[in-house]
Amino acid sequence: MRRSQGVLLPPVRVARPRRGDVYRTLRAAVLDGVLSAGERLPSTRQAAADYGVSRGMLEEVFAQLTEEGFMERAVGRGTFVALTVSRLSAPAKQKQGPRRSPTPSRRGHSVAANAACREPAVPSPFNAGIADTSEFPWKMWQRLMARSARELGHGALNFADPRGLPNLRVAIARYLAQFRGIRCQPGQVIVFNSAQQALNALAVLLLDRGDAVWIEDPCYLGARAAFELAGAAITPVPVDDEGIRADTRVRRSARARLTYVTPSHQYPTGVALGLERRIALLEVAERDGSWVVEDDYDGEFRYEGQPLTALYSLDSQGRVLYIGTLNKSMFVSLRLAYAVVPEELVESLANIRTQLDGFTPAVRQMAMSLFMDEGHFSSHLRRMRAVYGAKRAALVEGLAPLAALGWTWSSNPAGMHLLVRHKRGDYVRAVATASSLDLALLSAYRIARTRDDGLFLRFGALDTASLSAGIAALVAVAKKMSR
Repeated sequence: MRRSQGVLLPPVRVARPRRGDVYRTLRAAVLDGVLSAGERLPSTRQAAADYGVSRGMLEEVFAQLTEEGFMERAVGRGTFVALTVSRLSAPAKQKQGPRRSPTPSRRGHSVAANAACREPAVPSPFNAGIADTSEFPWKMWQRLMARSARELGHGALNFADPRGLPNLRVAIARYLAQFRGIRCQPGQVIVFNSAQQALNALAVLLLDRGDAVWIEDPCYLGARAAFELAGAAITPVPVDDEGIRADTRVRRSARARLTYVTPSHQYPTGVALGLERRIALLEVAERDGSWVVEDDYDGEFRYEGQPLTALYSLDSQGRVLYIGTLNKSMFVSLRLAYAVVPEELVESLANIRTQLDGFTPAVRQMAMSLFMDEGHFSSHLRRMRAVYGAKRAALVEGLAPLAALGWTWSSNPAGMHLLVRHKRGDYVRAVATASSLDLALLSAYRIARTRDDGLFLRFGALDTASLSAGIAALVAVAKKMSR
């Protein structure tokens, strides 16, 4: 095993350091905590090479610091920062007078204020919208990761194709054909780290500043942020029990350059977009020469019958751009999502991708392609459909007493969250305030104000005990606040 050469030493801020310069630099680094107690220092030979001085000078410096108690030297082991320095405190910095520092822009403040894409550190009722990993075949995944690293060899250390690994693009295209009824070529698939990143890239590519974007209201706030970041003019389109009301918006507003929808399981209401409205939306896009972005963020998880037909599959004009994610069905730190677009957009999106973060590491992509090709992904999806379906059923059953108090929710048997609504918005907000649960309000996802409100219950990562406790607490506080 190759032996560690020790920590990197702080620079000496003179061109030709003398003994005193090196000594003061190392002593200050220890006192300031830059070099921590117990850290192994490089050999005097290596340190002398790093500083461009003689080894004899470094021997003298190390000897003095050892004598003063800042370092400890052990024959055969090396030189270490003394453990006793952990009891020292850094010299108090002199107080500085008031100064004016540059501040973020108004636009920056606005974007930073939207924390909708930031997941809580600890899942609890009802903030747990990420995947449940208790059933994930971790050992199998570890083997595939190791196998991928071996097969890629040193190639895993280089740049990866910003469009995505060819093997994974083929696997995704095959999966979409088998499980979502989407016919596309691997060359139309581009891999991203997340659906949010795909939205940001598409917004940059497709929109000029001031272009009109129709967006569902209420909506996924990450999509709204992506389009606002691109300088688009957001036009809210109301959502009812059958999904987005594009017909209403057509009569009231100018044409849109792009429409964003979540047709299979509207976020956050949970309703499904009916076939008649899907056709009407495509007709509007054809008439206006506009794009439609279909975000199928949890299309795999429908618990009765087959998954709903994707809007992409109904499009004959190439106007629908499809976004999916593997992070919901696998685990959140996987960081793999994808978009299906016309092939003529792929290279442009890949170029934009390189300006966002470059590429996705090849080892993870290879492991995911093997996981899909060898049938593990389909088995995992079937298992997780049963798990999430049981959780949703338990949630609906537990919330049944709220129906008598006027609470309602979508009957669409899909997804990893449930929105419960009430006509009295003040009552809903009172429940959220009085509860000790982590409850998000429907009004936070709206652009236009309405009288009603709702509670956004995310249950994906909750275990049985946490889910039961959350249901009991919510029902109790809702009953109490209704009196």
